[in-house]
Amino acid sequence: MFTLDRKLGADEFIDKFFEVNRLDHQNSPQHPWDELFRNGKCTREQLQGWGKERYYFTKQVPVKEYSILYNCPHVDVRRMWLPKAIEEEGEDLIGKSGKPHPEYWLDVCVGMGMNRDFVKHSEPLYGVKFAVDAFANAAFKTSWLLGVAVSEGDDTAKAMTRDLDIFRKHYQWVADDALTFYKLHADVDVEHGVIRKEILKKYADTKELQEACINAQIMKNNMRRVMADCIYMTYVVQGRRAEQTANSGESAAPLH
Repeated sequence: MFTLDRKLGADEFIDKFFEVNRLDHQNSPQHPWDELFRNGKCTREQLQGWGKERYYFTKQVPVKEYSILYNCPHVDVRRMWLPKAIEEEGEDLIGKSGKPHPEYWLDVCVGMGMNRDFVKHSEPLYGVKFAVDAFANAAFKTSWLLGVAVSEGDDTAKAMTRDLDIFRKHYQWVADDALTFYKLHADVDVEHGVIRKEILKKYADTKELQEACINAQIMKNNMRRVMADCIYMTYVVQGRRAEQTANSGESAAPLH
């Protein structure tokens, strides 16, 4: 659990928020799944399993946005956040062409050779569901401010750009027009990051709230690591296929 010696000034807090997150990544060894993916070593079946599991997390994001709006008592924050919530839920709601972001992730899955309805109605691995649900309950369903802290920003945009480049370099069998999810987030999350910083600077105004925001971001990192553990064990070590884990949240079989 990260702690501060004192309440930080607004700009100092933002610097510390991103520094702790950077060090958390830097001081943790690269996960075997990330190493496999980034070096272009994943098989089609492994990517399909990953795509199925990632969908469970992705479809929670619009819920997060509306949880923030529902729980936040500050009009200025709600007005700043509403366009982001609409974008995640689908700008077709307001007559534009953008569809819900989870649908863009399903496009990625289809590009990897999966059936859209299969992914949409599949259950995640137990470990993935546990990690994502625990994160949701401890973060954005508990506090609107923590929801903002764990939201997408310029750091997410950089990761999306990196992963888009990885697909184009190593997984060219996935059509580029299936990768709109990455292209979109590489763009819009830069602006989202500016909004997130403004809100955190204004409303993380006690030592306790600053610590909670930093620890929520660390929890998000750990949630992703648990997801990667489950995905790697199931689809790489045990060599299972997505359709074998689809019906009831079936977790990986124990190793003997």
